[in-house]
Amino acid sequence: MDGVGDYTRMLATELHAHGQQCWLLALSDHHVKKPTECEFPAANGAVPALRLPARHGWPERLRAAIKFCKTIEPDWVSWQIVLYGFDRRGLSFGLGRRLREISGHYKTEIMFHEIWIGISDQCSLKNRIVGRAQRLIIRDLLKKLRPRVVHTHTPLYQHLIATLGCRARILPLFGNIPLAANDQADWLKKKWPEGAAQLAGTNRKKWWIFVLFGSIHPEWDGEDFRQRALEAARKAGKKCLLIAIGRAGGPGMRMLRALQQHEGNSWRVLNLGQQSEEDISQCLLTADFGVSAAPPEMVFKSGTVAAMIEHGLPVVVTRPAFSYRHCSPEVLLIGMTNVVRHFDVATLKKTLPRSLLPFVAAQFVTDLERS
Repeated sequence: MDGVGDYTRMLATELHAHGQQCWLLALSDHHVKKPTECEFPAANGAVPALRLPARHGWPERLRAAIKFCKTIEPDWVSWQIVLYGFDRRGLSFGLGRRLREISGHYKTEIMFHEIWIGISDQCSLKNRIVGRAQRLIIRDLLKKLRPRVVHTHTPLYQHLIATLGCRARILPLFGNIPLAANDQADWLKKKWPEGAAQLAGTNRKKWWIFVLFGSIHPEWDGEDFRQRALEAARKAGKKCLLIAIGRAGGPGMRMLRALQQHEGNSWRVLNLGQQSEEDISQCLLTADFGVSAAPPEMVFKSGTVAAMIEHGLPVVVTRPAFSYRHCSPEVLLIGMTNVVRHFDVATLKKTLPRSLLPFVAAQFVTDLERS
C-alpha cells in the first residue's frame, strides 16, 4: 500500500502473465497487524503474497520469511529497496545481514528505488550526516548479499552506486496509472461544466492544457511556471489551463490557491483533487503537456512522470537541477526523452499512448538471464 508496493505488485503480475512464476513478500508491512497471506490477480492466474507486519520484531519476521522462501525454493530473489521502508529514519543497521539470512541461498537482484540522502551540494549538514550512515548501510548490503544484478532508475543513482564499486543497470520506471480503455472526448466537460464551453469545438485549439499530477513539492515555484507558461503561450497565440489532479498535499493546495488568484481570460486553474485511476487516465489523455514539480535529475524515479509519458504527454520540468560533487550535469540528464527544461514547448507533439510495463518486465528478465 505504497509506491514501491504498487511497483512490485505490478511488475510481478506482468511477469506472471508472461509465464514467470512469482511470489511477493512484504517484509515490513505497516498495514497489517498479523502475518497475512493473499493473492493478486494476474492474466493467467494469481500472484501469492505474504505480508509480515512491521510491528513484529525482526526474529519473528525472519523466521516467517525464511520458511516462505524454503517452501518456494525460488530461482531468484529480487529485493526492492527503500531504506525508509525498514526504519522511519532510514537507518536500518544490520539490514544486509538480515536479508542475507533470507536470500543467501538464492541468486539475488537488488533494485534501489532510493539510495542515501544528502547527496547534493545544497543539502543540510544533518542530511549529509544521515546520508553517510545510509551509504554505509547500502555498502554493507551489497557486500552481504553479493547480488548478481543491481538495478536503479536514475543515471544519478547509477553514478553514485558506482562509487561503491558496484555496476548498476538502469531499469526504466513504468507508470502507476493504467491506460483508460477509451479516450472520452467529453471528459473535461463532465468535470468542468462551467468552463468547458471555452474549450468546445474549434476553441480547443486556442488552449494549452497542462496537468499536474500528485503531490506538489514545496520548492516548486508555481508563479515562475505561470509566467513562463503564459509567455510561451502568448508567442504561440494560446491560452493556458492548468489542471491539478490527485493529492497535492498542504503546500500544493496553498500553491494552487495562489495561482487561482491570477485567473483571467488567458489563465485558468482547475483543481480536481483525488480521482479514480480511470479519471486520472482520462485527464492525462486530455492534456497537452505534463508538468513535473521535481528537479530534472529526479524525473526518472517519478511514477507520475512515467504515467504522463505513457499517456503520450511531453513533460515540462521547471525546477533547476541541483549540483552534485564529482557528477557532471551531462550525467544527470542521460536518457531524458520527451522532457523539456526551458519551456520550448511550441514544437512538441504528443505521442501515441503505450504502457511501458511490458518493456520493463522484458528487460528485467533479460538482465537476469544474461547475468
